[in-house]
Amino acid sequence: MNAISRRKFFGFGFGAAAVAGIAPLTLTQPAHAVVPNSNLGDIANSYFGSIERALQFQNMMMDAYASGSTVRLIQSYADQSGLESTAFTYDNAVSIHAYLLEGSRDSLARAEVLGQGLIYAQANNFPFNDGRFAQAYFVNQPSASGAYITPAAFPFYFYTSAVGDQSWAGMALAQLYRRTGNKSYLTAALLVANWIVTNTYNTLGPGGYSFGTNINQYNQSVPSTNGKSTEHNIDTYAFFTMLADLTRGGSANNGTSWKGLAAHALSFVIAMYNATDGYFFTGTEGDQISINYYPVPEDCQTWSYLALLANRYQQTIDWALANLQTTDTAASRDSSLTGTESFTGMVFDSASLNTPTYDPNAVWLEGTSHTIAALVARSIAGKESLRDRFQDLQTALKFVNTCESAQAELGAGQTVNGAAIPLGEGLVASTSGMDTGFGYTYGPSKHIGATGWYLIAARGGNPFQLGYES
Repeated sequence: MNAISRRKFFGFGFGAAAVAGIAPLTLTQPAHAVVPNSNLGDIANSYFGSIERALQFQNMMMDAYASGSTVRLIQSYADQSGLESTAFTYDNAVSIHAYLLEGSRDSLARAEVLGQGLIYAQANNFPFNDGRFAQAYFVNQPSASGAYITPAAFPFYFYTSAVGDQSWAGMALAQLYRRTGNKSYLTAALLVANWIVTNTYNTLGPGGYSFGTNINQYNQSVPSTNGKSTEHNIDTYAFFTMLADLTRGGSANNGTSWKGLAAHALSFVIAMYNATDGYFFTGTEGDQISINYYPVPEDCQTWSYLALLANRYQQTIDWALANLQTTDTAASRDSSLTGTESFTGMVFDSASLNTPTYDPNAVWLEGTSHTIAALVARSIAGKESLRDRFQDLQTALKFVNTCESAQAELGAGQTVNGAAIPLGEGLVASTSGMDTGFGYTYGPSKHIGATGWYLIAARGGNPFQLGYES
């Protein structure tokens, strides 16, 4: 994997049985709950066990170099990825959401340690500590102050500050503030939010927020030459909407309300909507104006629904299911699978299906969990017919089965800081090597981002909404 950032489904009968029980099963039962013997009970017990093992993986990754209250972030991938101890900012934000949703005393304490890790990273970011976050940090040794967070310098130099990463860190800090009332989280969230406004507010074409900044060879901050991203603007809309709520209608340092700044992001997102075919384009070209028509990402389709909860655009989920769903088997070209293994789920984008050098049928397990979360959210907020709600939950459960099976079967022999990760704990990023079409790839390495999103989705959570509810 290059650097960046079956059990069979049991048919409609199981889907129908599960609909009545999905709210209490996913939202109120503890991970170790035991359901009385029955077909549904066996499936539920497997489900609860899968969640518990996913949480154990996240804990193991978090404690790989330090434990307890030591301020730190989590290594994103197993050692076999080749990324060393890299902790991506986005992945750690996802982990915070997963811990907050789990809700136990230990998970809340872990979420706060990671939140303090983000605050430390922001205050000590190299070479600029002006409110931004780097794309990633190293976490295998302590800084001078004892925090296991140092610059991700050679050989990766993950110093880029993309708006999406900033907003995900901000959303995690906002959720932490809502849960704990600790004002240090809100202060840090406002710092990064003001950085976004100061450095990326854009008025060209459909407006919105530009991609972010890079650090050049002279350690100077320069604007990214990438086009504006629909996904980044979805993230920014959600983040600024949270701040409008938490600050009770407050404003950024430039005097513009957070509500108005959220609307600026939303206007860009809506401008990227392809009403003819029912999906969102990826964003703009580098000129900040011309639409980038290819490739079309999965996350723009599912995250847009999670963030907006707008029935006008709910068909983007259906477009993704129709156009970005695949099945990976050992017969797929360049597949990493063997024997009779088979996984059905989502790809990263339309380019993944057309790659000339990687497995075109590789399943992206993080994106599969995005889709679970979006389907559950639509079943709650979509005002669909009863039949359509059954169908959404049936599809979500099929993808839960995919994630359970992938967790049980993939990633054998992987380690973190040299310690063996038990098979059955944590999800790999993708079932085989996957081309994203954006210059980086995913592969079958255990990943806290994929695992964290599975923990979010399996509990029916929505990280784009304060309190996680749709």
